[in-house]
Amino acid sequence: MKITVLTLFPAMVEAFFQESIVKRAQQQGRVEISVVNLRDFALDHYGSVDDRPYGGGAGMVLRVDVLDRALQRLRSSGAPGKSKIVLTSAKGERFSQAKAAALAKLNELIIVAGHYEGVDERVRSLVDEELSLGDFVMTGGEISAAAIVDALVRLLPGVLKKHQAVREESFSRVSLDGLIDAVGADPILKRLKQAGKKTVLLLEYPHYTRPVSYNGKVVPAVLRSGDPRKISAWRLQQSFKLTKRRRIDLLQ
Repeated sequence: MKITVLTLFPAMVEAFFQESIVKRAQQQGRVEISVVNLRDFALDHYGSVDDRPYGGGAGMVLRVDVLDRALQRLRSSGAPGKSKIVLTSAKGERFSQAKAAALAKLNELIIVAGHYEGVDERVRSLVDEELSLGDFVMTGGEISAAAIVDALVRLLPGVLKKHQAVREESFSRVSLDGLIDAVGADPILKRLKQAGKKTVLLLEYPHYTRPVSYNGKVVPAVLRSGDPRKISAWRLQQSFKLTKRRRIDLLQ
């Protein structure tokens, strides 16, 4: 997979991509990541990429002509449906695990890191979609771009050593029938069953490691039992409890 991040501040993301799993994925040839400076596509020798908004107002707006020039240079002629251009924007769709999985199936992804007051509205016709990390505003889209890359790279085949690591984690789907078997009668699950649901999203179960006891808090006995069936049931129960308490919206 090829990923390009188009940004005004390359240094903000370049270092991030040279650490941990993302770095290893590049070394293994699972992904090719390029960070490109938007100023390289400026139309003047000053490197201008933004201007004051028509109608007045605070801040500066990224120019459509500069971004269009950059995207024309960066966009490849890959297979239809296998490449996308994404703009990070507070107005965009909220990024999710499902979206990360969808992006991980592409051959090529270009992420435009928005900045300043925003982008010229005409830029939106140049991108395939807009993504946001949540309902808050940051000074720029570099952190969002890095988060999107990190979330999807770990889903690429062969990047993580254990495939189970991406199957049993927060926002993974589990069988509703299996969850009911583990949890028992619960009004929420009964309602989902009656509505014809087959799977549900859950947050990940708690994890423990050594020491067994610390400051009076002990690792649950079931995790030390060596019984895979009991452990699996316990983990489903804990995931369900955690999801009901913190993200009940996932069970709608």
